[in-house]
Amino acid sequence: MNSWLKYGALVLASYLWGSLCWGIILSYSLRHEDIRLKDNPGLSGSIRQYGWPYGLAVGVLDLLKGYAVSVVLHLAAVPPWVWIASFIAVIVGHNWPVFFQFRGGGGIATTIGILVDNYPLAVLWALPFAAAAGIAWILVPALKKKLHVSPFMTAVGAIPAVAWIVHHKPWYPDYIIVATLAALILLKGSQFHLGAERVRRTAHTADTQNTDKDTNDTA
Repeated sequence: MNSWLKYGALVLASYLWGSLCWGIILSYSLRHEDIRLKDNPGLSGSIRQYGWPYGLAVGVLDLLKGYAVSVVLHLAAVPPWVWIASFIAVIVGHNWPVFFQFRGGGGIATTIGILVDNYPLAVLWALPFAAAAGIAWILVPALKKKLHVSPFMTAVGAIPAVAWIVHHKPWYPDYIIVATLAALILLKGSQFHLGAERVRRTAHTADTQNTDKDTNDTA
């Protein structure tokens, strides 16, 4: 097979593999509903809607999705740009899956899967910080009210992980991989935030209209 065809097939396969959003698949198959009608279809949303065992299962499956792509790329011995393109493709597939109307998860667990295979020492270095963030989230009610556990732990753990990569790895392709994956997570997070804001505004408008209607009826 022509090298360019092989590389293109790997990138396309990465996107299609990423589009298998396990939070959505499991909510359909096990709960007979679409979790996206209630929450985000990732680890945090699955925990909120269905509990910790279910949410952790979704998180592990999404993590293995990124890990599997990285393992295949190692076996294929491809040039660095194919690594970058394939990692972007699997996260784009997870965040905007072709099989689910381009409405997927946030990409955090899948990104961690990529990092586990490529930068295991960076992940180990980040684990105590992420664990401390998780404990703080459990113990501090204000954090529970304002932040979701998975993004919060990831954000805290990302700082030492990135510091380790910057200190130990070359800028190409490692810095580019980390920067692009972070950008995709932030982009999807912003999309989630805007969607939540729209829902809150709609709910506030509906409450206001109902209050006005009740006032008029009473008058």
